[in-house]
Amino acid sequence: MDYKKFLIFGDSITEFAFNTRPNEDEEDQYALGAALVNEYTRKMDILQRGFKGYTSRWALKVLPEILENESNVVMATIFFGANDACSAGPQSISLPEFVDNIRRMVFAMKAQQIRPIIVGPGLIDREKWDRARPEEVALGHLRTNKNFAIYSDALAKLASEEKVPFVNLNKAFREKSGDSWKKLLTDGLHFSGEGYEVFHDELMKAIKAFYPQYHPQNMEYKLKDWRDVLDDGSNIML
Repeated sequence: MDYKKFLIFGDSITEFAFNTRPNEDEEDQYALGAALVNEYTRKMDILQRGFKGYTSRWALKVLPEILENESNVVMATIFFGANDACSAGPQSISLPEFVDNIRRMVFAMKAQQIRPIIVGPGLIDREKWDRARPEEVALGHLRTNKNFAIYSDALAKLASEEKVPFVNLNKAFREKSGDSWKKLLTDGLHFSGEGYEVFHDELMKAIKAFYPQYHPQNMEYKLKDWRDVLDDGSNIML
C-alpha cells in the first residue's frame, strides 16, 4: 500500500484546485484537483501544495521543506508566474530572477528523481481584475497579457533547455476558446471550471508525452477488483 505521489505545487491557482464553487452563489464547477484524484485513484496520491499570493522567490524557500517532509514524490508541477509577472509591488519578480528561481526548483526536483512539469501563466482579464482592485491599480501593481506572454515564453525556453514538459496555458487558453477566453476565468485571474478543464487536458498531454509511465491509463490499479476477491479475502494481497 505504498503509493507514489504526484505533487501539484504552485500559487493560488493550485491552492484553489479543489474548489468546486469559486462563486458561492453559482452551481458547482469542474475542479482540477478532484479530477486528478479521480483519475489516479488506487494508482497514485495527489499531493496539493498551493500557496495563495506566493511568488517563485517565496516558493523556492518552501519547496525544500515540502520535499523533506514528503516521501515517494515521483512527479510534480511547478506553477508560478501570475504573481511574479505583476509590474510592481511586493509580488513583482524580475524575469531573470523568475527564470532562475524556476530553474532551481527543477534542479531540486531532479536531484530527488522527481519528474518536473513547468506550467506557465494563462491570461488576465484586466477589466474585471482591475475594477475590483482600484488601490493596486493606483499603485501601478498591474498584470497584463503582454507580460504574462513574456513570462510564459521564458518558461517554455527553460523547459526546452532542461528537457522537461511545459504546459503552455497562455497559448491553450487562446486556442481553446478564441474570443471567448474570458469565460475561463472567474475574477479575471483565477480559473473557472472551464479554465481548470483546459489546464487538466494540457497537463495530461504533457504527462503522456514525457512521463507515460505515470499517465493514469498506464498505471497499475492497486489490489484486486472486488469481484475477484475470495470470500475470505485470502488473495487480496497476492
